[in-house]
Amino acid sequence: MLPTLREVLALPSFRAAAPEVLGGPLLDPDAVTVRWVHSSEVYEIAGLLAGGEVLLTTGLGLHGRTAAQLTAYVDQLADAGCAALALEIGRSFFEVPAPIVRAAQRRGLPLVALHTVVPFVRMIEDFHDLAVRRRPDAPRLGERVWQEVLAPVVHGQGMRALLDAAARLAGCGVELVDVDGTLVERSRVAVPEWAGECVSADVRGLGGPAGQVVLRGRASARRGAVLQRLAVAVALELGRHPGGEQRPSLAQAVVTDLAAGTIASAAELRDRLAAVGWLPTPGRHLLVAALDVDPRVPAHELVAPLRDALTGELGPVVVGAAGSQVVALCQGWSRPLPQRVRAALTAAYDALGPTAGGARALAVATPVADLADVGAAVAQAREVVQVARRVGTRAGVVLARDLGVPRLLAAGSDPAATAAFVAEQLGPLLEYDIAATADLMRTLDAFVAHSASKSRTAAALGIRRQSLYARLERIERLLGVSLDDATQLTCLAVALTAWRMRTGLDPQTAFG
Repeated sequence: MLPTLREVLALPSFRAAAPEVLGGPLLDPDAVTVRWVHSSEVYEIAGLLAGGEVLLTTGLGLHGRTAAQLTAYVDQLADAGCAALALEIGRSFFEVPAPIVRAAQRRGLPLVALHTVVPFVRMIEDFHDLAVRRRPDAPRLGERVWQEVLAPVVHGQGMRALLDAAARLAGCGVELVDVDGTLVERSRVAVPEWAGECVSADVRGLGGPAGQVVLRGRASARRGAVLQRLAVAVALELGRHPGGEQRPSLAQAVVTDLAAGTIASAAELRDRLAAVGWLPTPGRHLLVAALDVDPRVPAHELVAPLRDALTGELGPVVVGAAGSQVVALCQGWSRPLPQRVRAALTAAYDALGPTAGGARALAVATPVADLADVGAAVAQAREVVQVARRVGTRAGVVLARDLGVPRLLAAGSDPAATAAFVAEQLGPLLEYDIAATADLMRTLDAFVAHSASKSRTAAALGIRRQSLYARLERIERLLGVSLDDATQLTCLAVALTAWRMRTGLDPQTAFG
């Protein structure tokens, strides 16, 4: 049975896009079935559809079309049996064009406005997974053991969560040891044990033996089934941080669990760090940093270079890979002034040098004084990495405070309210630049970036000051503002940041 439009819009990637159904009061999302999700910017796409598709578009192929052409576009989609049209708001249009709304309501075509930018490929992947699960002839892994041990790996919950899941299934404690028999991680699930008895299985990675998983209980058929599958799941979890010499380590386990948020208390973290041989000095703040890594480069390969670089500036550190990032926990000072933090981390970043291929921005969380706050600091550092990507920062040291406005917009803003704010502040300018390629958005962005200095702005744009004056006057006329008014300029600066966050586009290159 095919999924309904309501089920599709409930998928994680669709929910993240803040969908708004505009199909009119008679539209029932439960009555619309979806065969596939497809994306296209081609105006003539209707002839390539087979029916039953949700069509995703940014509207690039629709911009500049007449009302008659927009109406014809919807009619052609309806004739082709399209299940729904989903239009991303914020790139080509600030709202769904009225001719499209009217035509969709007339033809009974479900129309969805996507108010937050989400890569269409994620939506297609989510639908594919849903469709596979719904197939009546789909192969069923079915057995609870596979589902339970693979879930923590799939959801990136960390090694501790994986061992906990196995402990619940096996009814005994579970441990991971390295090739030398040294304990790397153990489950924290409280279960009865059979004293002195255990069963184990080798874990093999791409580089050969990586250790063993051990069930602290008497052998049984059920535990044998758990053990066999757990060994595979542990290898997959270790493979999340690929590298030819990959081995499980205590430091990596701590970083993995901090990133997954599975360390329950400051006392537990203190014990885990003591096992690593790293204890914070009383009275000194802790620094948490996350190095963004090019997706084409295994993050594990930058663990050692970052550890060496940070150790040279800050002393011993705890470093491990977490997804496409490398996370580090460092000792700070009693008074971690921002300039001191920036200087130390910049020196370490510079020390990475050309040997650390794939290193991008190094994000630094707000220093913390308590071990109980380290987990939140790890989350903040990783969030700063994501925000830095969205605003186009790909190198250098970035403190959390450097991206205060983008982080605020990313964390707490309502997508519809943000879209309305951007349209209010920049709408006429964006429309003019899209139609005329006049470099006005680029000019305003440079003007804000250079603190309203006309001489520095002209130099950055490579134009004469007279040309800059003409552009600034045109911006003021289009927007109805004075660029000499500090309040209005602040609003425009925030709107530029919001537009960049929503679209992922750089005003310096978006309209060229």
